[in-house]
Amino acid sequence: MREIFDLSHGFDEDTYHPFGFASFRNIQAFGSHGCRHAIVTMSLHFATHIDAPWHMVEDGKRLDQMGMSELVGPAVVIDLSAAYGPGIASAPREITPDAVNQGLSACGEKLAAGDALIVYTGWAPLFQSEPMRYYSEYRVLSVAACDLLVRLGVRLIGMDSPDFDAPDSYESAPFKPVRHRKLLGKGIYLIENVGGDVARVAGERLFLLPAPLKIRGEYASGAPLRLLAMKLDKEGSLLP
Repeated sequence: MREIFDLSHGFDEDTYHPFGFASFRNIQAFGSHGCRHAIVTMSLHFATHIDAPWHMVEDGKRLDQMGMSELVGPAVVIDLSAAYGPGIASAPREITPDAVNQGLSACGEKLAAGDALIVYTGWAPLFQSEPMRYYSEYRVLSVAACDLLVRLGVRLIGMDSPDFDAPDSYESAPFKPVRHRKLLGKGIYLIENVGGDVARVAGERLFLLPAPLKIRGEYASGAPLRLLAMKLDKEGSLLP
């Protein structure tokens, strides 16, 4: 049986988010109803989630206008944790194009048009253990690195960070999320808070299966998702 990797963070009522913790309320109990049923209130951009273009682009696609064939497919995971991890005191916030290229070279991979890129910076473990630091000191792609990935024609980018833009992009409205607009505006989908097994597949080529909630209409700017993956060999076939 093929090994399936889950690159998603689990969450519960104790999981931090800047817009507030997820709020769960039981409305049916097994003792009284013979079943369990709860209601949850949370941000649609909570834990591991996808950003649709509608999130940051005025006329961008909503979740319900995105086909699964646009999301599912080959991906490369680059490991930049040695240069950008939380234990590197001198690490810059912005990830350069050279760093992206070095990450690809280190795993012997190149990005083809239509590939996805997962950037592992080593910050994923802080999602639960040090959430305040995770949400304030995370790494982002530089604008030049975003330009590189646009030129390469990637379909999707995922990062083990909570945002593609730095906190100062949101200090006052209207916000200035330059990287979001640049990437989403080119139809490149974004997955934030990649976690789970991501360290185990760093440096690997994967077949990526992002499965977001199928939210429709004006609220469909993003949604939590289960990010599953299987390893590929150098020829692009699934490993047994």
